Amino acid sequence: MSWPLRRNRDFAIFFVTQGISNIGDAASGLLIPLFVLQLTRNPLQVSAVAALEIATFIGLRIPFGAISDRRERRGLMLGADLARTALTLAIPVTSALHGPALPVVYAVVVPISAASALFDSGASGAVPLLVPEESRAAAYGLTESAESVAWVIGPPLGGLLALTIGTGQALGLDAASFLVSVAGLLAIRTRFEPEAREAGTQRLRESAKAGLRLILSDAVLRRDQLIWGLYSVLGGSIVLGLVYVGSHGGGKDTILGSLALAAYAAGSAGGTLAAGALKPPGPWRAMSGGLLTAAVGAALVATQSGPAVLIGAALFGFGEGLVLVFHLTLRANATPDRYLGRVTGVSTVIGQLAGLVSVAWLGLALRFGHGRIAFVILGAALLALAAWVALAPKPAIQPAPDHPAAEHPVAKRPVSGPPAVTPGPARPPDESAAQA
Repeated sequence: MSWPLRRNRDFAIFFVTQGISNIGDAASGLLIPLFVLQLTRNPLQVSAVAALEIATFIGLRIPFGAISDRRERRGLMLGADLARTALTLAIPVTSALHGPALPVVYAVVVPISAASALFDSGASGAVPLLVPEESRAAAYGLTESAESVAWVIGPPLGGLLALTIGTGQALGLDAASFLVSVAGLLAIRTRFEPEAREAGTQRLRESAKAGLRLILSDAVLRRDQLIWGLYSVLGGSIVLGLVYVGSHGGGKDTILGSLALAAYAAGSAGGTLAAGALKPPGPWRAMSGGLLTAAVGAALVATQSGPAVLIGAALFGFGEGLVLVFHLTLRANATPDRYLGRVTGVSTVIGQLAGLVSVAWLGLALRFGHGRIAFVILGAALLALAAWVALAPKPAIQPAPDHPAAEHPVAKRPVSGPPAVTPGPARPPDESAAQA
């Protein structure tokens, strides 16, 4: 952690406690699909649970984002974490009592996803409120790498608990991790207040639409969102694919699946840290390189050989980490603070819609074509996307306007040359202007 960030008490608390809480989320990322696979032996059931989760998130994230621009965000996050604690506990309790576990999973997935949408609406604006602009790229690299490290720790820990106490009971780890997040949020002194709130008389629907107008009218935001959306269609359900390949379709052996998720997370941690340290020619080329790396990783997983699966998972994570940090930095630097909740809300919903498509196609591919065919398709599609990102005309990256495009739309003209200014992680230290 850089010296300015180490001296930032509230960011340090947020970074550490959210990193610990993410371990529970990561363990759940293995345990939920594995639990459903063990109960049903059907990857389409896993896709159905994921689809319910995503659909709920999609329906609520944009209005919750608009609400977060009107309310103190930390309070929203605290309420969401307390709700998720109680709801998640229902699964291990039911499993321990030998109750109807699968119906309980279906019953709690919707309210848990609703609480997650509320938490995310507040958390999306935390880094810009806690960290000055010149340190945001480093802060995003740290928070995303911490999440990746959590995925290195969480799945093996979850897999070990599944082997010792049972998969359903192991989900108690996720419930406990939410309480760590609660403790951290209570310890932070900074109020998560937007710098400028929207007038209380503005209709919530119109307030939410402002975020969409800003993305559609800004060429950089629009292209950045398109790249991340297409990636999410292809790789958004990679965890399902790795769990399926690693557990041989939901078998009792959780070792390879746990290690594959850990390797994926370790690669992602490396990719997010590399995004903050490397100085590529431009963000679009960096994103293309990340997509190409992920494509190679998918090809290795398609071999279904144990060592190749682990190496492929790590490469996939590394590529995803590169793409993610540049996506987040471009978006944050292009968005005025008072529009962060709405822009990130729209962006997240677009990504979740893409993820809904992802779990559908991958679930069908795994059900009828098994792991090899599914990952061959994934690798080929990522290779095509990497080529398009590298070769298609690119918009110039310019400082964010004083008057948001949500109110004064001004589209930027695409240009074929490299960007004039690189985003957060890739820009030289003496360039402090925000990028659009």
